[in-house]
Amino acid sequence: MGLIQLYKVATVNPQWQGDSWILTGVAGGAATQAIGAVLWIAAIGGFTLLAGVVMGWLPASWWQPLAIGSAVVSLVGIACFPIAFPLFSTIGALVVDVVLLAAVLGYHYVPSGITV
Repeated sequence: MGLIQLYKVATVNPQWQGDSWILTGVAGGAATQAIGAVLWIAAIGGFTLLAGVVMGWLPASWWQPLAIGSAVVSLVGIACFPIAFPLFSTIGALVVDVVLLAAVLGYHYVPSGITV
């Protein structure tokens, strides 16, 4: 959703204009938007690859690094751009990221059918 609004395809949250509470003042508007795009693309790509691991299309050994990396990048994006999404979408993404990190790091969770 961040990319959709960033590139003005649609308005996801009218309050957000592509700025970051922490980055815009330091890096400027264009750099902030580029950083946002990189973060959203990395998170989307990581979670998409993670789905490929779960489906058995990609090596099972990729499970843990992709799960951790995708969740961390997503959390960084949420921290830098907290109003990029509607409130409940932000909360939902935050919950999914934290639960995934807790499951993988704390409980060494691996989906059934994947042998790591």
